[in-house]
Amino acid sequence: MKSYGITSRSEINNKTDYHIENLKIKGFSIAQNFIKAEDCNYLSEKLDIVYNYQKSEFGEENLSKIYETDLARMPFLNDEIFIDLFMHPFILDLCQKVIGNHFHLHLQNGIINRPQQEHHQSSWHRDLPYQDWVISKPLGINAFYCLSDFKIDNGATFVLPYSHKLDYFPSKEFVEENEVQLIAPKGSVIFFDSMLYHRAGNNTSTEIRYGINNMFVVPILKQQIDIASIAEKISNNDEVKRILGYDFRLQNNVNAYRQKKLKKHE
Repeated sequence: MKSYGITSRSEINNKTDYHIENLKIKGFSIAQNFIKAEDCNYLSEKLDIVYNYQKSEFGEENLSKIYETDLARMPFLNDEIFIDLFMHPFILDLCQKVIGNHFHLHLQNGIINRPQQEHHQSSWHRDLPYQDWVISKPLGINAFYCLSDFKIDNGATFVLPYSHKLDYFPSKEFVEENEVQLIAPKGSVIFFDSMLYHRAGNNTSTEIRYGINNMFVVPILKQQIDIASIAEKISNNDEVKRILGYDFRLQNNVNAYRQKKLKKHE
């Protein structure tokens, strides 16, 4: 690449570097062929089962009242097969290099976009909502699995590039001119900064679009649900427990806090 007058530039040595540069500058990056298409189909079937269970447990009318229709929260709590998605070595390596050595799972949500129905996620939002400030280093990274082909007609996700650097939401005119719809084949993963503004598109097709959103944050941010407190019941694997926030549990008295610190010196 020809250039002049440049004294500093970045270089990409591997796939991780590629996604890190995209995340830092644009706020998002897409990895295609991340998992097999047949695995996507199986996970979609499993997601339907989990959602139907949660719907029967909480009530369809109640889900509608709190705008959680077609949203399966923490599906790994109902089926351990979904643990593999947030424990993928590449994703954990990317999180470590972007967020730092210490992070935990904030949430895992299964998104079901049905044909001709508006999903609550179609509203512009950040996955760290109500935050009108920015920070120099990322607080969170999302890994969104595309279990279906993400296409224009089935409501593929829209993002607002570079908006993770803004401490306000831009004007309607700016958004309409600069929003980008992310077209990605089944099996892709969309990585994005958790402060990036995004929304689901409208599904005008005849097919259901499935996705699984996994969000990792620095441990100073509390989890959406206190999964750290039940990590031992979920898995005996130390690495899984760490990602579930087991090591970052709050102590309920001064002595316990000091004992935890003391163990680090043993």
